[in-house]
Amino acid sequence: MTKRMPAWSVIATLAAATLVACGGDDTSSTTQGSMTTLPVAPSSPTTALPSPTTASVESELAVFAKVAPADKVLDDANIYDTKKDGSIALSAINEDASVKRHTITINGKVLPYVARAGHLIAYHGNGTARKAEAAIFYTAYTRDALPKENRPVTFLWNGGPGSASIWLHMGSWGPKRLKSDAPNMADPTKQPDSFPFEDNAISLLDQSDIVFVDPPGTGLSTAIGPLKNGDLWGTDIDAQVVADFITSYTNKYNRQSSPKYLYGESYGGIRTPIVANLLEQAGTSGYASDPSGKPAKVLAGFILNSPLVDYNSNCDMMGGRVTCEGYIPSYAMAADYFKKSVKRAGQTQEQYLNELRALAKTTFQATFKTYFNSNGKPNSNWNAYAASPAGQAVLNRIADYTGIPASTWSSSFNYTPGPFRGTLVSGYTLGRYDARMKVPKGNSFEADDYINVAFLNELKTYFPDFVNYKTKSSYQPLNNATIRNWTWQRTGSKSFYPQSITDIQAVLTANPDAKLLILHGYEDIATPGFQTELDLEGVNLADRIPVKWFEGGHMIYNTEMSRVPLKQAIDNYYQSPARIADGSLL
Repeated sequence: MTKRMPAWSVIATLAAATLVACGGDDTSSTTQGSMTTLPVAPSSPTTALPSPTTASVESELAVFAKVAPADKVLDDANIYDTKKDGSIALSAINEDASVKRHTITINGKVLPYVARAGHLIAYHGNGTARKAEAAIFYTAYTRDALPKENRPVTFLWNGGPGSASIWLHMGSWGPKRLKSDAPNMADPTKQPDSFPFEDNAISLLDQSDIVFVDPPGTGLSTAIGPLKNGDLWGTDIDAQVVADFITSYTNKYNRQSSPKYLYGESYGGIRTPIVANLLEQAGTSGYASDPSGKPAKVLAGFILNSPLVDYNSNCDMMGGRVTCEGYIPSYAMAADYFKKSVKRAGQTQEQYLNELRALAKTTFQATFKTYFNSNGKPNSNWNAYAASPAGQAVLNRIADYTGIPASTWSSSFNYTPGPFRGTLVSGYTLGRYDARMKVPKGNSFEADDYINVAFLNELKTYFPDFVNYKTKSSYQPLNNATIRNWTWQRTGSKSFYPQSITDIQAVLTANPDAKLLILHGYEDIATPGFQTELDLEGVNLADRIPVKWFEGGHMIYNTEMSRVPLKQAIDNYYQSPARIADGSLL
């Protein structure tokens, strides 16, 4: 057993360090893997701390040891009902958070941070008109020793609607992560109950504090009576509650002066731009007075991970009533992965993607526009064309890329992803989120659900052990009742299904320097990247918002080979001061 130095001695030693976040010896801490829980300085150390000078700047570790709160266990006695009619009384909510100190090593630097979990009340309105909406559960990781006016804070959520933030939280950018190693499955007929759980060498904590947010009815988040969860299940109200939570968090932790970023996945492509627009509209009107007196900041930008930004242009969501052009590159990438096509040859995926964009925009789009009606159905000339030499050449060309026979394209040219998933590999059904993953037909679970049990199992012990948060409530990872009862139509919209393109435009109008970044996986056939590119082109935003592609599916971060390139792209995003002249960031 390693002999521990007194906490005050550790601080005195660390205070002589000369660079912020330069790393250092943390062997005096209680080790948990390479994560550590830092000791708390006694209130009256027997040895005086040296005063910082220009030649001796206190290290982040030394400052952290003095200013970060002491570890605190939060034993939450409330029961959080996530059902449609669930709610909780305002008087029952305790806005205290659990606290646990840790360090993480990223790029050779030892970075101290605090893990917190708890509930904050999302309020809408100000003064006498202020109304409590929901008790929002969050988990935050913050480097408390850094000046808040320079330290970004990023709010992250998954999609659904109805999904908690467990998938991003446990798989992507937090201090710990589950290694599910997509698309590999040890046994495609058995859901694993665990995955390796390890320190996250590419956590975002070197760039930003991170706050994982669960919308009402997911995780441990619940409406506050007289409202019920179902009252908050809708495109507009959902975004408003999330925006109001961000204001509550900002005020609770005095982050008014911090650069603020949003990170949304999947349906987060709808939620995130709306939240961003609401924040821009509200400005600092909901902010409490900042004790630091530093200038307040509203929004620095947002990242969309595998987003859907317009339901009305997505052929899967619309049941084939609009063109499936946006899916063609993803179909072809899946076919290439399973060697059902040899068209890629020696090209890189990036090079091949350019070829597939051209295939979709010319061969597929021209055919669809000529021979199909606005509802996605073939017109009276289709059968004759499909049987002609010219038509057969087109169908064979598409078949060569996608691995789906020409005869299938002839009978179902506007081919939706559901049939594609069941046809490409005989005897198997492919994943919708990641088309590289396959399970035998008739399997007891879908390929998309392979990780579910292991992620939820890990979270049950993670909260009490790593975050000091204890609860008797059951964490709700994916609430199917939410999507069944969702109010899709936005206020003032003529379309039943929502889009967030106009919100992106509004954000960029209000804040031309807002930094935007979109990430997509090549084999995602839930929200294909090319459809996002087409949506942006349709409103002249293609040159303004970079779309970066990576090997993988919907949850790109679960693919080992893509994790480092993803982190590099996100690092570049945070480090760029603002958009440059041509609109690009990377």
